[in-house]
Amino acid sequence: MKDKRGLRRLLYMLLVVPLVGTLCGCALGAAPQLASMEAPEPAKAAREVALDTSDGGGAQWAGEDSDVTGITGVDRKIIYDVTLELIVKDTDAAFEQLRSLIQEMGGFVARSQMWRDEGYHRASVTVRVPVEKLDDALSQFRALAVDVEKQSVDSEDVTESYVNLEARLRNEQRTEAELLELLESRSELGKTSDILEVHRELTQVRSRIEQLQGQMQYLDNLSAMATVQITLTPDVLEQPIVVAGWQPQGTARTAIRMLLRTLQGFVDVLIVVILYVLPVVVVLAIPLAALILVGRAIWRRVRKHKDAKSA
Repeated sequence: MKDKRGLRRLLYMLLVVPLVGTLCGCALGAAPQLASMEAPEPAKAAREVALDTSDGGGAQWAGEDSDVTGITGVDRKIIYDVTLELIVKDTDAAFEQLRSLIQEMGGFVARSQMWRDEGYHRASVTVRVPVEKLDDALSQFRALAVDVEKQSVDSEDVTESYVNLEARLRNEQRTEAELLELLESRSELGKTSDILEVHRELTQVRSRIEQLQGQMQYLDNLSAMATVQITLTPDVLEQPIVVAGWQPQGTARTAIRMLLRTLQGFVDVLIVVILYVLPVVVVLAIPLAALILVGRAIWRRVRKHKDAKSA
């Protein structure tokens, strides 16, 4: 009995006390975080920025020299998400060149889609490239285009989250080491129930360690490889319609697109009316009609009864 109480006290010291210390640390760290909410966040203000492509220079990353989280002495973990809309001469040729460039840089195509628009191919490609090669990658991607419609960067600093995960992982690993020592001592002197109890706690700690390691690996992968979403549009779709020397500056194409959108909206409304509104009306009309018929029958009976009395 004394051994079991001593085991419970030891487990309390190993598990509950570190947990209380962690919660207290989070509470103390919440005060500066609340205070920082009153000031504008430079990272969010510079999330989406236009990149200078006139001189062919590299990307000007948002807030890269600023201390976003206030954490020093650690490798920063920044997730980059780039949007690039390119006007190309030939979508198919540009798509193949894009794939070759990505393979040469050690990246990969995460998702790709190609479709026809007015008889011409358009494409959307999501690629992952190493962060250290992102400047060079964007320069080569722009070289495939006759014009750059849009180019922007969204960055998120996850250094603070990564450091918090590291701290939690170290605590869990210390707890695991202490439980292993306890398990070894109980295996020699303790009862089977005591050994099983320590083993259960050890299994839970190892599960939490695996979860923390998985989250850290996920952040490592996201920060090591930048995501670039590229849209390829053929330049012929951006040119105005020319008929016998007349240049309507795309008015006809705009009118056709407006007509298609109007027809699409009309068909959508018609589908909603047929599949939703009419069944609802029918469902509501059946009990209403039944109430009207019952009311009329009751009214006729009451009226006939009054007529019989008056006669």
